[in-house]
Amino acid sequence: MLFAVFDHNDASGQPAGRQIAERLDLVQAYERLGYYAYQMAEHHGTPLGIATPHLLLAAASQRTSTIRLGTLISILPLIHPLRMIEEAATLDQLSGGRLVLGVGRGVSPIETGFHGVPGDEAQARFDEAFEILRMGLTSDVVDFHGKFYQFDSAPIVTHPVQQPMPLWYATMTPDKARWCARNVMPMLALIPSPRVRVLTDAYRAEWAALGRAEADLPPLGISRQIVIADTDEKAMEIANRSFVSFRHSISYLWHKFGVPMPPVLAADTFEGIAATGHCYAGDPAGARAWVAEHAETAGINYMALEFCFGDMTVTESLRSVELFATEVMPAFT
Repeated sequence: MLFAVFDHNDASGQPAGRQIAERLDLVQAYERLGYYAYQMAEHHGTPLGIATPHLLLAAASQRTSTIRLGTLISILPLIHPLRMIEEAATLDQLSGGRLVLGVGRGVSPIETGFHGVPGDEAQARFDEAFEILRMGLTSDVVDFHGKFYQFDSAPIVTHPVQQPMPLWYATMTPDKARWCARNVMPMLALIPSPRVRVLTDAYRAEWAALGRAEADLPPLGISRQIVIADTDEKAMEIANRSFVSFRHSISYLWHKFGVPMPPVLAADTFEGIAATGHCYAGDPAGARAWVAEHAETAGINYMALEFCFGDMTVTESLRSVELFATEVMPAFT
């Protein structure tokens, strides 16, 4: 089992510069404690994400040497494909081949609309941009003629260290899980673990049908929020308090523009969501049991855990990260 850190980098109430500096300090701690990767969400026009992830990852690449760095996800319809090729290759070069690039169409039609991409165009634009990105990461020239993008022998002069460089994808449907398997793509899901099992079973079945060995499976994982403290009571106190501002950030644009919000939060409190098993707040012993349950139920080999959200302090987050690394990870690695 591989363990990574997922991060929205949502507004904490601090000045943005201070928060970004503290995030970079935390990334160094994640590396020191042995986490596999640091993976950031991308959001725009909302306190759910206060900094562009590609720039923050570029900075993190110069403060680290072993931890992988990447996105979950980069919103391809919002970035010109040739620019995306250059940024991905540059990040991989800056990090010495450590980029783990997640890609997707974006979850919010409000955010894509800010950038001139109507929600009903996002998937079609993603499909074209994805093909162009894959082409540009492995060749010197891009020739492509689609509905949205047209390129005649566009030269590619910056290449990634990794050849091929894997692209990651987050999904919730078996069809896309099989698509990921055909494309040898690591796959993550944010949905409840019993539903994730449907996806990982579909992925494994497609993988086997293609004649590939189980031992060669890429990461198949979930992303979850988690808070660990010395006692269950302390962990839940931190989680519930921090979740208040996180909930405001995640719902901000939907409420502001009166758009019905997708059912991404199962309850109004962290405790309520934790009661469904989706998230965890408690002591390390409980965390070990929680990880084991989700690994079995979801059929996963990867967890991307969000340790810092809302108004959680660096001290609180770092304690959680350290307890997980020293008292939970060794049982699974």
